[in-house]
Amino acid sequence: MFIEEFVVDDPVAVNEGLEAFLATLNLKRDFAWSSGARDLPTGVPSRFLDIYPEGIVDKYDSFGIVYVRLWLVGPNPTRLLMGIFLGAARAEQAEPRRAANFVRHELENLIDPLERERGFQYKTWGDADIWWREDGMSVRAVTRQFEQFMTYKAVTPNDGNFDSIEADIGRLIATVDEAMDQLEPLREFGKNILLLYYGENLPTVAVAAGDAFADGVAGGGGAAPAGAEPEVPKPDPEPDWFSTLPDEPDLGDLRGMREPYEKVVAALAAGKHVLLMGAPGVGKTELAEAVCRTIPQPYDVVTATSDWTSVHTIGGYMPVPQPGSDAEPLDFIPGVFTEAMAANKWLIIDEMNRADIDKAFGEMFTLLGGKRKSIMLPYRKRQDDGSYQRVVLGMANTQQADTHVYALDPGWRLIGTMNTFDKASLFQMSFAFSRRVAVIDIAIPNEADYRAILETGAAVLQDGDDNALHDAVLGQLAAIFAVETGAGLGALGLRVGPAIPLDMIRFIDRMRRFEDDPAKLVLTALESYLFPQFEGRHEQTADIAASLAGTLGLQALPDESLARLRAFTGAMD
Repeated sequence: MFIEEFVVDDPVAVNEGLEAFLATLNLKRDFAWSSGARDLPTGVPSRFLDIYPEGIVDKYDSFGIVYVRLWLVGPNPTRLLMGIFLGAARAEQAEPRRAANFVRHELENLIDPLERERGFQYKTWGDADIWWREDGMSVRAVTRQFEQFMTYKAVTPNDGNFDSIEADIGRLIATVDEAMDQLEPLREFGKNILLLYYGENLPTVAVAAGDAFADGVAGGGGAAPAGAEPEVPKPDPEPDWFSTLPDEPDLGDLRGMREPYEKVVAALAAGKHVLLMGAPGVGKTELAEAVCRTIPQPYDVVTATSDWTSVHTIGGYMPVPQPGSDAEPLDFIPGVFTEAMAANKWLIIDEMNRADIDKAFGEMFTLLGGKRKSIMLPYRKRQDDGSYQRVVLGMANTQQADTHVYALDPGWRLIGTMNTFDKASLFQMSFAFSRRVAVIDIAIPNEADYRAILETGAAVLQDGDDNALHDAVLGQLAAIFAVETGAGLGALGLRVGPAIPLDMIRFIDRMRRFEDDPAKLVLTALESYLFPQFEGRHEQTADIAASLAGTLGLQALPDESLARLRAFTGAMD
């Protein structure tokens, strides 16, 4: 039991016990450890044991690297702080908080279970549990370092809880092991931490943003000499994505998408944001995500709505409750664009044409124009000391101490999708927006590819030697969706992408428990999955009804089905 030996300060026994303990955890990576002791600035003795993934970087506590820290602080009494620690070069007041919040957001799916299931938590210096504080004793220098714990737990170790402590430590180590996958590429992640951590207080040595793990930063990075101006790092050139692209991209189940994929990557690498246009269900969003994964580039996906304003996208004032107080002062809360920019995650906006683009994008129009621009927003951001600073988006001068900067990396991109089938909101974008993006059309797969996609999806309907239902459903869906000319939607110019019939197939697979007539099953699925796509097409109601009835082998659609179709198209009796 290594934790007992750590408490009694037996280094040899700790090494032996910890090696055996790590061997029981089934980790992906090799872990090493380092220990040390020092008196805190207030004179209180402390010892620490750091457990970290070996070989990830040259220094395990480099900027942005996360590892497990066990910190014994005492006496009176001696307690153990255990948690996930964030590597940094120095501890100021606000910087660790910004960096820790950023990393907590990145690792939310890993940290949340620790805090909900095992009682870990994150605290700032203002409310940290400083059990050894005496009257008049300043604790800020210590609690700033506590804030580098992204999540931690404080316990008093004794013979009765060593097992539970080691169980918690095992979970922490496993979490860090998983975190290494999510923080890739580590160099880019370290760059973000460097910029977040230092802000306007850049180190004396000029540091290129891409050198976040350089020894000069991770190992020291002291304050600038008196009177010296902090040096501003030069922005990195945009990455050469073509050098890392695989010869055969993984496009998943998408067929016929190689050419659109190449156009999208070329447009992004040329410095443009991208708008993918096409019929519903054709795979626009899937292609956007596949591109991001192939590059690779972290990304977020959001869906636009008609309610969007610049508050949703850029941000705005919201009441923010204050700990230990009933006050809820207004503060600037970033929107989806600003959050993605700050985390350097690309943003995929699904169904972009459902938003009033000119109204919703607001000040983003300037930033989307490129050329390393910046904008001053009409908002102020509350700082940790209670003061407020002007909010700036983009490539702002980091020496302006009175600004709160949400930096925009020159390699940041926006990818939007637009549904050309929805006439109610088609082409509602201004020239000012359209000239800021590369518009790429995503065509419906050709008939051969479409049939192959349907055949793959319909395999779930096969039932041993009896494939009558499978064959009938596949034939009807192919006639409705895959055929480019003649009968079906192709004759009406209303073809949609394969995502819709694939959804129908999954529905039919479940529904066949209650119904065995292929025509009725397909018609029921059409009512739920296809009819909503015809919103506003009242003038084509009769043609749509006749076409679908013909492919289903019916004289006409049943009255109930026709009524449902009319409800979506808006046709009048």
